[in-house]
Amino acid sequence: MALLSGGLLPGSFRGVPFGVVSSGLGGGRRIALHTYPGRDEPWAEDMGRAPRVFRLRGFLLEDDLVYLGGPVELQRALLTAALEKSGSGLLTHPTAGIVNVSVRTFSISEELDAQRRSSVEVEFVESGKRSFPTILSASSGLLTAANLCKVALAVDGVRLIAAAVSAGDRRSDISSAATTWTGQVAGLGNDATALHRLAAQLPGQYGRFAAGANAGLQGLRATPFTATTTIADLVGIASADRVAIATASAAVGAAIDGADLSNPTTIPAAIAALVDALYAACADPADAIRLLIEVLTFTPLGYTESASAVAGMFQRAAAAALTTAVGDYQPSSADDAMALMIRVAALLDDLATEAADDGDDDSFNALRAARVSVVKDLRARGGSLAQITAFTTGRPLPSLNLAQRLYRDATRADQMVGQVACIHPLFMPTSFQALSS
Repeated sequence: MALLSGGLLPGSFRGVPFGVVSSGLGGGRRIALHTYPGRDEPWAEDMGRAPRVFRLRGFLLEDDLVYLGGPVELQRALLTAALEKSGSGLLTHPTAGIVNVSVRTFSISEELDAQRRSSVEVEFVESGKRSFPTILSASSGLLTAANLCKVALAVDGVRLIAAAVSAGDRRSDISSAATTWTGQVAGLGNDATALHRLAAQLPGQYGRFAAGANAGLQGLRATPFTATTTIADLVGIASADRVAIATASAAVGAAIDGADLSNPTTIPAAIAALVDALYAACADPADAIRLLIEVLTFTPLGYTESASAVAGMFQRAAAAALTTAVGDYQPSSADDAMALMIRVAALLDDLATEAADDGDDDSFNALRAARVSVVKDLRARGGSLAQITAFTTGRPLPSLNLAQRLYRDATRADQMVGQVACIHPLFMPTSFQALSS
């Protein structure tokens, strides 16, 4: 099955797929009209482009073979939850690609006579930047590559389960293998939602030991929290994220128990939703990359066809989320960007090779495209950053002195202290590595 049909992307919002019948785009310019006494002609001041409005008309169809949706009641519930969730989300538009939007209005009509189909009409308005500032756009390919990995997972995941069943494995074997993986993801979710990790991302300066893992070249953290967020708020956020991961874990088990093993379309979607819940729980992009790599490299004991099938689906779902997480990450130097590129590219390359060996052409093509996108992105961003070089001084000097001497900018002292991890800023080591410029 080809991933794309006629050059069109499969429609989805926040990862929930739906069929698209027609789409419309509204826009224009923001004009401030100035009128003056005694002057007949007004002056139209162009204030920039108006927000784009996307209007989609589509449907939900039970057990649709194109977007593999499953029971229509479940599709309605998932899409309603995605459309009613606060904040902006990612829309996969059939022709415009991946866009960040907010929901303005929507309607889901139940076809009571057919009982297997629902009509969908949604109006989206484009939203601002995502939580973590990045130079990426939809045209850079990372978001599209990640979405295609999920589409490939939906297609090839069905084949993986079918192969396990044809080898004689039972539903209980698949469920047992999935339990091992959901337990691993739940444990990583506890790591992601640890209070000290969330607190490190609060806006403000709390010292170099509480700066989080992803401060970027300028030493500035990209935070999803507002200036008014408190520790008490973080407790609630962590609890909500853990509940979301637990709910998604239970949904994987329910999908396996209720799936038609001859066409188990709901299982890959549930696994992708669980991995996305883990990714969403990470406040720090560096934590997201670290934990998703742990999912990719997790190797449970024992081997069966069911274990191989479940492992393939979890790893490919993690690869899709990892591709997106790379775009959120802020490299601290050219060396940092290169190291991340080498590590992620190698993981995606190995996973693509495994997919090719299994005969999963869609996953192979999607993973190779994701690898290319990651390499292009990190090379482009890393190429504009300074490299790490070694410095030697005759005696320990204060960080302010060294920052002024090396960079002609004493305000970069904190950045240097964070990179060197010295015992005290007044006594920098005589040999250390820091940015060359």
